[in-house]
Amino acid sequence: MRRVEFYFDLVSPYSYLALERVYGICAKRGAKLVLRPVLLGAVHKLSGNTAPVDVPAKRRYQLRDIHRWAERYGVPLRFPDPFPFRTLTTMRAAVFLEGRGSMESFVREAFRLYWAEGGAPAGFEEADERGPVAEAARRAGLDPGEVLEGASSPEARRALREATGAAVERGVFGTPAFFVGEELFWGNDRLCFVEAALEGD
Repeated sequence: MRRVEFYFDLVSPYSYLALERVYGICAKRGAKLVLRPVLLGAVHKLSGNTAPVDVPAKRRYQLRDIHRWAERYGVPLRFPDPFPFRTLTTMRAAVFLEGRGSMESFVREAFRLYWAEGGAPAGFEEADERGPVAEAARRAGLDPGEVLEGASSPEARRALREATGAAVERGVFGTPAFFVGEELFWGNDRLCFVEAALEGD
């Protein structure tokens, strides 16, 4: 089966915007979507990239652009405050759940909570993230305590670090990033090329 690999971080608004669209493309083209969690801040640092929020003009533009895309796609959006917000525990939870076959439901619930319902972490400390992670786990039918414990394990810490490093080695410099085979497509606005690549397989 053909597949699309989707590199993402929950802090990435364009990853949120792309999520359901890429699911739809994969369903339409008979492809499998493979979720690849990474830590976006580390991706930027390792690849030498700069986050748009660190450039004032880009930050102002991005806010307007995200709302335009949400309206175009018809997806609900409650832009988080603060932004960017902390996702270290969230992404560690994702890699912890990947090995248990429960990552997809958790990720979809977390994206909905963080970006559509105003439930993103409200501070920058680890404790600020525990409530949102627990709520996303609960909505996904998982044990919140088990997910939080797993996210804090040395294995989850190592797995996220390794996944992020491997993504950068593959050429990822930001999220969302998509691979069809070994062809990289970066950005929510490149999904048309993702679909075209699937058509050409």
